[in-house]
Amino acid sequence: MVVAGLTLGMAVSCGPSKQVQNLTKTTQETLELVKKEAQRAIALTVEKVKNYEVDPDIGKEIIRNLKDAERKIDTQLAVAVQLEKTGTKEEILQFAERTNVIIQSALTDLKSLNDLYDISTFSSFETATFFPAGGFGIPPEKQDEAKKSIEPIVQRIIKFFGDHPRQRFVAVIVCYGFSDETPIAKESPLYSPLLAKMKTNNPTRQELNVKLSELRAKSIANLLVDLIKINEGLIPNPKLINYDIKWMGKGEELPYPDRVKDYKADDKRRRMVSLIWNVLPGSLYAQGLSNETAMR
Repeated sequence: MVVAGLTLGMAVSCGPSKQVQNLTKTTQETLELVKKEAQRAIALTVEKVKNYEVDPDIGKEIIRNLKDAERKIDTQLAVAVQLEKTGTKEEILQFAERTNVIIQSALTDLKSLNDLYDISTFSSFETATFFPAGGFGIPPEKQDEAKKSIEPIVQRIIKFFGDHPRQRFVAVIVCYGFSDETPIAKESPLYSPLLAKMKTNNPTRQELNVKLSELRAKSIANLLVDLIKINEGLIPNPKLINYDIKWMGKGEELPYPDRVKDYKADDKRRRMVSLIWNVLPGSLYAQGLSNETAMR
């Protein structure tokens, strides 16, 4: 990534007056480069959302904060133009010092976001991997298979923390559950447990399948959290990490219809759960920090 090598260096091999004379121009050039990288990150985020590697709501939050960073850079650029015309030596040096803090913070965030986007952050699984037919809890006989499926995701998350040991992050984990159109009969052993978790006494087939897919998504999200907790000793600075864990039941909504065009009403490809995880700098996902979300 271009930003990795950027810095606003002030120690140059020329006299003080020459250094100050060029400092405003150097600052402007560096700000322009950082702005281009922020714009590139926005375009990448849009692409990742389109490819299901970033949740749409999370993507909006990232883009909003990247655009805020752009506006800050534009403000600094406007100040630089004015200082170039009328600024004193002291004003220019103070401006360069303040701007360097902004630049280095932006570079750190952009690099970690770029590193994240180099990793696969989307996974999907057939529900049969985790649940028996008609169940939404992971039974003992499925635990080993379920953990084996989730473990690679846990290792990627922990490795990312290890690669950025001094940064404050929010680990945003979003799990979606999907179902097909198979009815859940009232005499089914699944009906009563689902009904107990719903706000209606006479749910439709669609409402039952939404609740079933939601509870399955919650089970998978909780399993991922449990496995991270087990491995927390491998995280360099766990106190710097916040977690925002989300799950949602999509019910009979078609999963990723732009990828599969021939779904059927009774289709195991629709009975699935998907996981999207993103480890984001606090400045790009302040919501997770303000909530101070902790693992359960």
